[in-house]
Amino acid sequence: MDSVFFSIKDLAPILKLHPKTIHRFIKEGKIKARKIGRSWMVHQDDLKEYVHAELAGGNESQPESEATSLSSRISVSAVVEISGQNAEDASRVSNSILALLNSGHDTVGSPRYDFIYHPETMKARHVLYGSPSFISEVLKSFDVLCSQD
Repeated sequence: MDSVFFSIKDLAPILKLHPKTIHRFIKEGKIKARKIGRSWMVHQDDLKEYVHAELAGGNESQPESEATSLSSRISVSAVVEISGQNAEDASRVSNSILALLNSGHDTVGSPRYDFIYHPETMKARHVLYGSPSFISEVLKSFDVLCSQD
């Protein structure tokens, strides 16, 4: 039997949910999915499991999230853009942030870091997601970099 996978775009009319809601449910673990290339794909069996849980009153996870602390449920994002930076300097800054990520410090949580460099405009964009304390640590690092000028 062939495996059937659904993209988020395919699921939106089936579940009668906005694609962003489906994406959020995937990130929260309510819908099991796997990333294939750049797209999230949901296996037919995982879709059935989600639908059956919803029909059986699977919204019981709500009290569970209320029981967990706010610090474990909060996520912060920040974008730091640096203009006029050559690729070598941008790479050094990125490596410093990656070192902070890999430090294994307890306040880091489960962060995400994306780095984009545009050589034609010489702009580096650092996109950060994580706990407030992690974002604070990284922003303090940028503050230290600014004070060295």
